[in-house]
Formats: sequence, C-alpha cells, structure tokens
Amino acid sequence: MSSEHNILCIEDEADIQEIIAYNLERAGYTVTLANDGIKGLELAQTKHPDLILLDIMLPGLNGMQVCERLKADPKTQLIPIIMLSARSEEADVIGGLSRGADDYMTKPFSQAELLARIKVALRRKPNPNILSMGSLLLDLDAYHCSLNGKMLKLTTTEFKLLHTLMAQPGRAFSREQLILSALGEQSEVVDRNVDVHIRGVRKQLGEAASAIETVRGVGYRCDPNYTKTLANEAP
Repeated sequence: MSSEHNILCIEDEADIQEIIAYNLERAGYTVTLANDGIKGLELAQTKHPDLILLDIMLPGLNGMQVCERLKADPKTQLIPIIMLSARSEEADVIGGLSRGADDYMTKPFSQAELLARIKVALRRKPNPNILSMGSLLLDLDAYHCSLNGKMLKLTTTEFKLLHTLMAQPGRAFSREQLILSALGEQSEVVDRNVDVHIRGVRKQLGEAASAIETVRGVGYRCDPNYTKTLANEAP
C-alpha cells in the first residue's frame, strides 16, 4: 500500500523504532528513520516530512532542542511534531508543547493510539497559505491580517510588504528588495515610500510593532525570535 504521507521517526531505542516503523508502513505511510537528534534535524530539513515523531531523550541534540530549531525555521515550522517520552509529569508535557510540539505521548503507548494521533495531526496540518508569528496571522487566500483575533486594516501595499517579511523571518531586506519582491518591477513605489508603508504596518501592529525591525544601513526584517512574545501583545 502506498501513501502520500512521509513520516520521520526520530527515536534512539532500536526496538521501539522498529515497532513504530512496522506499524506505520502497515498503515500505508512512508517512513524515514533517525536514531539521534542531529541526524533527525538534518533529515527534517532536507526531506521535509509530513509529520515527525520525536523522542525527547536523544543523543547529539535532545528532542526539545530539535523541536525548537524546527519551529524556528520557516522551512520546517509547519511540520506537525508528536513528541514521545517516558516522562509523564505535567511539567514535561507543558515543556514539550510550549516548544511547539503539536502533541505529546507518554511511553509506553499503544500503536493504535499512535496511529489515531497521527491521523488527527495530519488533518490539522497548517495551511501553507496562512503565515503566522504567534497570534499574528496573515491569510493569503482571504487577503486579511489579524492580531489576537482582531482584524488589522492594512492597505494592499502594506499587506504585500508584511507578507514578504513574514515569509522569511530573520532575513534583512533592502528597500529595493522589498519593492521588487512585494510589489514587482512595475511598482511606482520608491525607496523612501517603503518607510511610509512600514510605518503604516507598525501602526496597525501597535505594541507588537517591534516585530518589524529596522536594520541600520540595510532596510527591514521580521524578528524571528519575536514569535515567543507576540502572542501576549495587543495592538
């Protein structure tokens, strides 16, 4: 049986890895395996699986570190992650979820439950046409932007500029690059007009305006670390 879904299992216990792989393949999934955090992170970044099963106690990088790095990378941040751990304390579960994991399962667990959790996680896989930084959402299909559930009144140009910045958090764009990337070569917007539009974006973001950073001598960028605090900000 073939499947459109490829699952990466990062697990260092060979017997558990073997059981999981066997059951996933029987269920029709394609399975990629890694037995340490460094290799798992590399495979996640190169293979772009549809879902990741991530053990916490791993050699190289532990599961918490792997999860944080994947969720900080725009190329992998939308991949659902189910953490697997022998630790069942509430603090451990909260620790995993707070680092961006979509679900948390305590060992030992039944394979039937694991398969059920996988199906749920795949069904709710984020829409690639919705960009997010904490509670700031940019819906490319509906062409609207919201912060903490409140719609922001962005102009078309402001929306396009914010889209360009949010699509590559951490990258510094010059004003010229922003014009070309967000507005196209035929745009009549000039370099200094970009500053006006960015001010408009920041005004709509209110107290969350510092998510858009000024890079001296270059232009602007989205602060990739601001996602940790943005959910608590309000315009």
